[in-house]
Amino acid sequence: MRYILYFQILLFSGCSILTTSKESINNVEEIQRVQTFIPVDVKGGLIEMEKKDFSSYITPEMVLIQKGSFIMGESNVQNGKPPHKVTIDYEFFIGKKEITFEEYDKFVKDTKRISPKDEGWGRKKRPVINISYFDAKAYLDWLSEKSGDIYRLPTESEWEYASKSGSDNRFFFGDSIKDIQHYSWFWKNSVDGSHPVGEKLPNSWNMYDISGNVWEWCEDWYINDLSVTPRNGRGYSVSTGERVVKGGSWNDYPTNLRHSNRIGFSPTIKMNDTGFRAVMEY
Repeated sequence: MRYILYFQILLFSGCSILTTSKESINNVEEIQRVQTFIPVDVKGGLIEMEKKDFSSYITPEMVLIQKGSFIMGESNVQNGKPPHKVTIDYEFFIGKKEITFEEYDKFVKDTKRISPKDEGWGRKKRPVINISYFDAKAYLDWLSEKSGDIYRLPTESEWEYASKSGSDNRFFFGDSIKDIQHYSWFWKNSVDGSHPVGEKLPNSWNMYDISGNVWEWCEDWYINDLSVTPRNGRGYSVSTGERVVKGGSWNDYPTNLRHSNRIGFSPTIKMNDTGFRAVMEY
């Protein structure tokens, strides 16, 4: 396993987007308007694991998530209540990007499984879709056996903690959706399909597509009432018939891409807007 120390990179420091709007004042005057966009800074000193292609399998790019506490849930969302403090007292690696067809197809070839459909959108760097919770689990078990490391799905609280990356807002880039197109693929800019991972800007922990592109499977069983869920980063383990998915997708409204949004899917369902990212135990 190879680790690298990621020092701060300012992606678009001082970046300005110039737009010109014409407004007739006495039919002669033109007004120019300047809108300034300042992206989220990627934090310095992050510990990352490089992607490695071993021919028969690929280990994904990952970033180390430090211990910490955060407020999970949202009082304004019925199935996100009650907001509560979660303390994660262990470190873990989580995927910088969603697992792609390029990675998953090696698993398909090696295990002679049926290949998931890509809907004609393309494979390679696009997030794998049309896979069930059980498919995702099988892939991660296979990757663990191949690599010698322990890969698994994130718990819902691990996912939300990493997604927020220290933010107390609805999105890691703020409470407003005015800049969401810089960070996310959603219904308005996706042109009805997924996109290659990593094309939008990351959160401050250098994770891409954590909002939008595809929903992501989590380990937890889904329950509406968060008052009984674990407060230590572990998953909710009482069977309810559905597993949690987080993050929203290319097929969703911007408000569905906020950290706290959550829905439950049958673990056997396969959707063209649902994939996953990996956690590696540290």
